[in-house]
Amino acid sequence: MNSELSERELQILLLVAQGLSNRQIAGQLDISDNTVKVHVRNIFVKINVASRTEASLYAVRHGLLLVENQPVAPTPIVEPPPPLMVPVDTMRPVLVPRWGWLLAAGIVVLIAGGGLVWWTTQPPVAPVIRQQSSAPTRWARLPALPNPQPEQQLVVYAGQLYAFTGNHGAQWLQLDGVTRTWIVLTDLPFVVPAGAKVWADGAGLWVVGSDDGRGVWRWDGQKWQVQPAIPATLEVAAVVRVDGALLVLGQISATAGLSAWTLSPQAQSWQPRVDFTHVVADVQLVVLEGVVYLFGDGAHVWRLDVAAQRWVADRDLPFVWSRGAVTTVLGSILVIDAATPALWAYVPGQGVVSKQIVPTQIALGRQVVTWQAQLIMPNLDGTVINAYQAVYQTFVPVMP
Repeated sequence: MNSELSERELQILLLVAQGLSNRQIAGQLDISDNTVKVHVRNIFVKINVASRTEASLYAVRHGLLLVENQPVAPTPIVEPPPPLMVPVDTMRPVLVPRWGWLLAAGIVVLIAGGGLVWWTTQPPVAPVIRQQSSAPTRWARLPALPNPQPEQQLVVYAGQLYAFTGNHGAQWLQLDGVTRTWIVLTDLPFVVPAGAKVWADGAGLWVVGSDDGRGVWRWDGQKWQVQPAIPATLEVAAVVRVDGALLVLGQISATAGLSAWTLSPQAQSWQPRVDFTHVVADVQLVVLEGVVYLFGDGAHVWRLDVAAQRWVADRDLPFVWSRGAVTTVLGSILVIDAATPALWAYVPGQGVVSKQIVPTQIALGRQVVTWQAQLIMPNLDGTVINAYQAVYQTFVPVMP
């Protein structure tokens, strides 16, 4: 079936399998979002799938991506059973007395009621967590920044790896993919405080929380453009883009939850969103198939239910997460636990399905970005930038 896909469609299928959104794919391939949507729709039709997760599994099963130490058998084709043929002369109506109907209805009610009680009282079945150790040979290092800092921010835009170092001596750097050296770019027109956050996809690169903590700037590949300032005074906790809008969660005080705001590119104004009322620290947001998930210190995971306008609990982590980062990989969420250290594959609605033990000499931190089919993860103080090779060959959420 691979021969039915054009070269461009195969390219986009691989990017979809790597967990990239349509905007991120558009940015990497220098095409429009609509063009990507058309290609994705055609790919789904040609390979007969209905979701990005199914497309990712298709790529695995057809040899486009390999799963390390996890052979994946092709999906068996099950022939439907033959239809039940009933002779016409046996299809006679059976007359049942009225008391018989009442008795049958009572039995049905009792069975249904008992079944409902049994169903609602059964605890959810925890998934089997596959565990393996990652080979040290898959780990490498990128050169550290000239002036490494704990609060430095890494981001990938249009296939390039950038870094921002904070405070009044703010620098903006780009890693030369050939020479593997950091190049200092032009001076920034704004200050990058320690608490500022960065985000990038095919539509641009954003720095949120600049200057006095309320500033927002966007890089379109040519120049920096100032955006409307955040209307509330808060400490920016996390930033993502979903449905074309920038979503910012910020903390007003240490004892309060998180205030949520969105910036729509059409309206060019900030609007209040669904606040997160729980008190958490080290907040990480991630978007998977258009749904926003929130990870904080502890074992709980939440998702934003847009229809109900509230945050709802998803499956808990099997450990207390206090330091790390999250990203999307192959239809699942990769949770980096810097304390263990380990990499956990989390599937919404199911929980953690696999664990990758990281060599003890690898120090992880609170950031992760994907660049050139690698996970780029600096350590806590920014002095070491780890690169994990062939990450997409490991965290494929293939369930038995």
